[in-house]
Amino acid sequence: MKDNRGFSLVELLVVVAIMGVMSGFVFIGLPLLTGQNARECANNMSAALGREKNYALTRSGTADCYMELMLDSDGYRVKYYIPQNAVVEGHSESDWVLAEEQKIGSGQVNVTCSFKDGTSVNITSGQSVKFVYDRTNGACKKAAQSDGATLGMVGGGSEYCTGITFNRGRKYEITLYPETGKHVLSRVN
Repeated sequence: MKDNRGFSLVELLVVVAIMGVMSGFVFIGLPLLTGQNARECANNMSAALGREKNYALTRSGTADCYMELMLDSDGYRVKYYIPQNAVVEGHSESDWVLAEEQKIGSGQVNVTCSFKDGTSVNITSGQSVKFVYDRTNGACKKAAQSDGATLGMVGGGSEYCTGITFNRGRKYEITLYPETGKHVLSRVN
């Protein structure tokens, strides 16, 4: 029989390195398999839409508040804008001030906004969608799309946003009902 003294240091290091690589794959792949990033982004966006509707009903003067969904190097963000004064006479971007900014999710999630006319916008770096709620009744107004260019008048959007889809491993969707300002979050698959 051979003299069996256990493992050599080299064998032990190889086993530890293999275990480290395998655990790294588990930690990277687990959120993808469970859809954690998409779920977190969808939940935060749902809360942001509720907050924006609240801003519109409580903090607006003569002009509507709006919220902008965008992607930057840190992930998806929403920015809440409120009228600078109680009475807004013009319709320029300078009439609104940034009230709050919030990160809603990882940049690894694919976010797509669908519009009533059948078009959709995949939010990428440099693109954004502005959501506007009516200050008198909380209903949605037409959403404004941006591809990096200046949009002009807030609320001067092209069409109503009817849905926002979040996809990363699993798919979640927020369905918007423009007539009432209501939105519903659901898991698609």
